[in-house]
Amino acid sequence: MGEEKGAGMKQRLCIGIQERNAAWDAALNQLGVWYEEVNYNLELHREYSVIILNKKPVKAQQSALKSFVENDGRLLEIADNLIFLEKSQTRSSHEDTLINVDREGFLSHISHVDVHTKVRLHKDGELLEGLVHLPAEDHSNLAFLGVDVAELLQTTCYRRKRFFSRNGEHPDEIVSKVSKHELAEVLKAILKELHFRRSLPFIEKWTSPTTKPVFCFRVDSDFGDKESMDDLYATIRKHQKSATWFLHVEAHEDWLSHLKTYENQEIALHGYEHGTSDSFKKVNRNIQTGKEHLEKANIDFNGFCAPYGIWNTALEKSLKNSGFEYTSEFTFCYDGLPLRPAEEKLPLQVPIHPICTGSLNRRKYSIEVMKGYFEDVLLNKLSRFEPALFYHHPLQPGLSVIDHLLELTDIHEFENLTFGEFAAFWKERERFTFEAYLDDGKVTIEKSSNPDKLIQVSMNHSEFDLISTSEDIINLTKTTKLKFSKPYLPKPEEVLEMRKRDLNLLKTSLLDWKNRGRL
Repeated sequence: MGEEKGAGMKQRLCIGIQERNAAWDAALNQLGVWYEEVNYNLELHREYSVIILNKKPVKAQQSALKSFVENDGRLLEIADNLIFLEKSQTRSSHEDTLINVDREGFLSHISHVDVHTKVRLHKDGELLEGLVHLPAEDHSNLAFLGVDVAELLQTTCYRRKRFFSRNGEHPDEIVSKVSKHELAEVLKAILKELHFRRSLPFIEKWTSPTTKPVFCFRVDSDFGDKESMDDLYATIRKHQKSATWFLHVEAHEDWLSHLKTYENQEIALHGYEHGTSDSFKKVNRNIQTGKEHLEKANIDFNGFCAPYGIWNTALEKSLKNSGFEYTSEFTFCYDGLPLRPAEEKLPLQVPIHPICTGSLNRRKYSIEVMKGYFEDVLLNKLSRFEPALFYHHPLQPGLSVIDHLLELTDIHEFENLTFGEFAAFWKERERFTFEAYLDDGKVTIEKSSNPDKLIQVSMNHSEFDLISTSEDIINLTKTTKLKFSKPYLPKPEEVLEMRKRDLNLLKTSLLDWKNRGRL
């Protein structure tokens, strides 16, 4: 950077990508970075802070990329798209879970990633067992990531997984096979590291409409009676919170109008019957019947979540022209940030933490231990300023656990939104555009499409600044630093224990399948 500063030239803080496609657009939009497809007619090292090679470049482009790297540019080679790294330095392998043993470096907030696919591993790499490789500091222009993250973020396979608990037996749930949030975090951490090694700030859109991280609460009303629903509503209103109630319409069709008396709550659809099917005709009819009943009761709604969180081809087809603004299925994605499916007509996915009090009750947790579990999850999310989205069923035990969780969100000052409000904010965030430059040591924001939006500016992995885009020139020495704290993560041996496919997990899966309602 010294040469560039001396030349008095502005450096664009834009990420270049070799080939734009729907999956990579979804991944980079989720991160909230300024990016564009690489224009090889430009002076690459000034136009792009980092270039992602998600496709093999042609010969002429390879020459330009060599010049880019020689001029202090930073390059991320993805999977088989290698031009600097020798393929012989890597090996192909089918992996289920890759464990991070480095708890001090730039991936220290990630304990493991579930991939369940063929990946390329660097033979000398220690980060996530070779999935990630960055050469030593004096050869730091290059990085390697052995899987196409964007492609994996769009997969729809699922399985039963255990979730880490330091309070008792690990609870489990059927969720996406791929740990999409952790993979997106790996990609972001590499991009940040490449910026920092070039003495450039990393700039991304903030994930909340305010400076506080988002908290959403979801109610899946499965078979809930009026008393259990009212008791849960009273607990939510005690903390002056707004929740989103995903209605199992059949269970409440005689008293739907009563639910309209719930103040500052959002209603969404969980289907007419609480059942699942591989038949498009049955799934679609279940959705349409539920919609008709809500419309007849004059209840406004724009969200949906599938019974049992099951995402399949029948559901995907049903949702394409459904008119829903968002859906929330943890077999598509769980935890983390909202994710846009690459298929154009599908609604935004708003992921939640998939463990509820029922999951813990099956593992014989006491009420006090349940409280400890959710407190750990909440504080882990807070340590990374991540959205915290939880759910509950009215007929399940643990109302006092929910009371405790809501109290914690008061203490730690989360921004409470309904799912509909969060989805609307996220869509605004997707539409919001800006350009960022480093000019003589100062960050400048130009062409911001919305002056009310916040952006996150990082100069290292441990802290960041939140900046309003109404500020044209940002002096990073005068801004308030927000610091990450260390999340409580499972040790490598605990990850191995969690990912064991044993008889208990198989029995739970068989029981779940047997007891699941069918349409």
